[in-house]
Amino acid sequence: MVRPNCSLSWRNALRFYLGMITVSFGIAAGFAWQGAWLVLPFAGLEMLVLGAALYSVGRRCARWQLVSVCEDAVEVTEADAAAGRHRFSRAWARVELVPPAIRGYPARLLIRSHGRAVEIGDCLNEEEKHYLARQLRLAVEAA
Repeated sequence: MVRPNCSLSWRNALRFYLGMITVSFGIAAGFAWQGAWLVLPFAGLEMLVLGAALYSVGRRCARWQLVSVCEDAVEVTEADAAAGRHRFSRAWARVELVPPAIRGYPARLLIRSHGRAVEIGDCLNEEEKHYLARQLRLAVEAA
C-alpha cells in the first residue's frame, strides 16, 4: 500500500483548528474591546483560510493505493478516487516507468494492459518509484 506520510489525524487537526480559533478570536476580542473592532473580520478570514488549508492537507493524507498481485490478475484499489478499482489480467499486465517529457518533472509509474493504464505511486519520489517498479515487475512476471 502506498500512503503519503502524514501524522495529523482528522481528530487532531480539528483540535488544532479549534485551539487556533480560540486563541485568534480571544486576541481579536481583546483588540475589539480596546476599540480596534476591524481586527475581528480579519481574524475570521484568517481562520477560514486556515480551515481550508487543513481540510486540503487532510484530504491529501487520506489518499492511498493498494496493488494486489494474484494468480490471474493485478488489481489496483484506490481511495478517494472516482474509479476506485482497476483490474488487469496478470498475463497481459506490464509495469512501466515512463520518463518525464520535461526535464525536472517526475517519472510516472504505470500498470498497462490492453490500452488501459493506471498510474500508481504519484506521491513517491524517484528512488521509491524505481524500487516499487522493480518489485512489481518481479511479482507480476513471477510464474
